Formats: sequence, structure tokens, C-alpha cells
Amino acid sequence: MPYPDEPDAPKEQLVPFVTSTYSTSKRVIELLNITQNDKLTDLGCGDGRILFKAYEMTSCSGIGIDINEDLINECNEKIQRENLGGHLKFFVDDFSRDDFDFYNCNCICFYLVPKVLKIIEKKVKDYIRNDRTRRVVSIRFPFRNWIPTIVDETMKLYYYDYTSKDGKYGNDEDMNLLPAF
Repeated sequence: MPYPDEPDAPKEQLVPFVTSTYSTSKRVIELLNITQNDKLTDLGCGDGRILFKAYEMTSCSGIGIDINEDLINECNEKIQRENLGGHLKFFVDDFSRDDFDFYNCNCICFYLVPKVLKIIEKKVKDYIRNDRTRRVVSIRFPFRNWIPTIVDETMKLYYYDYTSKDGKYGNDEDMNLLPAF
């Protein structure tokens, strides 16, 4: 489970692979209000469970991004087994790159530790604010300098959209929360 003080992730990875529960996945999809017309990207998608669940619930399209090639290969094998190639795609990519473009998705989700949220905060803010249809959910940890529009305290989910304001949010206790599952 990711903690702010955990050891470094494996080489070439920003964070270790940690799964989200199916109930968390479902709530993320509900908070994002995903429909079949939306395109979801999961940054650090791991085994792809949020994207597979989103497709199952809404028939949306989606892009899974992870730097771990083995996990991406497993997701692509599942796509072939379940004939989902026209709807979901998985790529090895590094979302911390300066030129990362979110694959033109209007919905974004991730379960990232605070040190990584700090790296991508400005990029995500700029992307979301550039189009009123774009929205994002951070699982477990909030951005520190962006006030979420909706907070699910029970599941520790933080929803942001173009109406989310700049400002300090959370405290040191938020950064040391135990996993919700």
C-alpha cells in the first residue's frame, strides 16, 4: 500500500503497483459520472481494473497508462480474450513526462502517492481547466494546492473539475492516511 514515507518504488517506476477495490473502482466511475460518450484514462493503471469496470458499467472507451510493461501486457491479453480492443487500450508510458497529453481523455483517475501528485498537479490542473468537460478523481490522497469540488470522505476520493479552486487543502494527517480497504 502506498504511504508517503514508503521506500522508493521499483526502478523506473514512480509508485508501486497497488490495486483498488472493486467498490472503489465503482465509486470513482460514479463520481466522474462517466457515460458511453466519455473517454477515461487511468494513470498508473496497474491491472486495469478501473477501466475494465468502467467499460462494463458504461461502455465508455479508455486508455490505461503504466510504466510496468508486464502489467500492460496482462491488460492487453485480457483485451484480446474479452474482445475489447475497440474500446480499451493500454500503453507503456510515463505520465510524468513534460509533453504527456492525457491521450485526449476527458476523465482521468489515479491512485498516486503525494510526492507524485506534487509532480503532476500543475499539468493536471492546466489540462482540466482547458475544457469544461474534463474531470479527475484522485484516489486516497488529495492535491495539496487545489481544493476538490467533491470529497467522498468514506472512500477518500477527491473529485476535481474546472470549478475547483486553487488553495491549500488537507494537512499532514491527510498525507499519512492508512489505505481505505
